[in-house]
Amino acid sequence: MAFDKLNRFFGVAEDDYDTPAETDKPAPNHPTGSSSAPDERNVIALNAKPQTASRIVLFAPRVYSDTKTIGNHLLNNRAVIVNFDSVDPSSAARIVDFLTGVAFAIHGEIKRVGDKIFLVTPPRFQVDGDIASLVGGSDSDFDTDYD
Repeated sequence: MAFDKLNRFFGVAEDDYDTPAETDKPAPNHPTGSSSAPDERNVIALNAKPQTASRIVLFAPRVYSDTKTIGNHLLNNRAVIVNFDSVDPSSAARIVDFLTGVAFAIHGEIKRVGDKIFLVTPPRFQVDGDIASLVGGSDSDFDTDYD
């Protein structure tokens, strides 16, 4: 009787012991019936990182107000290639200034990749090479005067 009380105190009762008739039943915590192996669907590696595809968005702004959309893409960890062919030079300069500020704020980077094309990347994007020097352009080709 004293042992029964001790067994119940520690959570061990005669009901907890398997009898030969009970071994044919699946274990309550394991849907496969195997009490020694965990369910493979429930195993998660501790060092696993969620794999999301990196994105690069192509954008050709027409007016300065389009910069908000570009900034939102950067804030959502998407790189943006911006083509300034459809924008007048003064608006393009303002957009580049804004995007430079956004890139600085999020610890990203802005790079010229063509005559009127810039690549703006969020953090953890690595850009290798310099297309502007390969095609003979330089950063001074882009008019940044505010008239």
